[in-house]
Amino acid sequence: MDKKSDLDPSQEFLISFSDDIVSILKTIAHINRFTILVLLLNGPSTFQMLLEQIDIKKSALANHLAELKDSNLVEKTHHGTYEISENGKNYIKSIEKIYRENKVIEKKVWEAKQREQLSKSFLERKQ
Repeated sequence: MDKKSDLDPSQEFLISFSDDIVSILKTIAHINRFTILVLLLNGPSTFQMLLEQIDIKKSALANHLAELKDSNLVEKTHHGTYEISENGKNYIKSIEKIYRENKVIEKKVWEAKQREQLSKSFLERKQ
C-alpha cells in the first residue's frame, strides 16, 4: 500500500493527521497526565487539590498541566484552577468505552476457551 489512492478515507485521514494524533496519545499515555485528566472529569480543580491527590512534586505537576494545556486537553479557568476540555473529556471517555468493551470481549473469549477445555476433558474421560 505505497500509493495514497490505495487508502480508504479513514486511513487517509489518520495518516494525514498521524503526527497530531500520536502527539496527543503520547501526552495522554503518561500515568500522571492520565490521572490528572481522570481526576478533572469530576469538575474543575485547583492546583493544590490536584497536588494532594497525586503524589508528585509541584514542579512536576506544573509541567504536566502545561503539557496538557498545550495539547488542548486541559484549560486554566482561573488563577490556579484547571478543568478538562471537551477534547480531553472525549478522549478519556473514548478510552474508557473501548477499554470496557475489550474487557467484556476478553472475558467472553476466556469463558469460551474454558468451556471448550471442559468439553474436551469430559469427552476424553468418556473414552
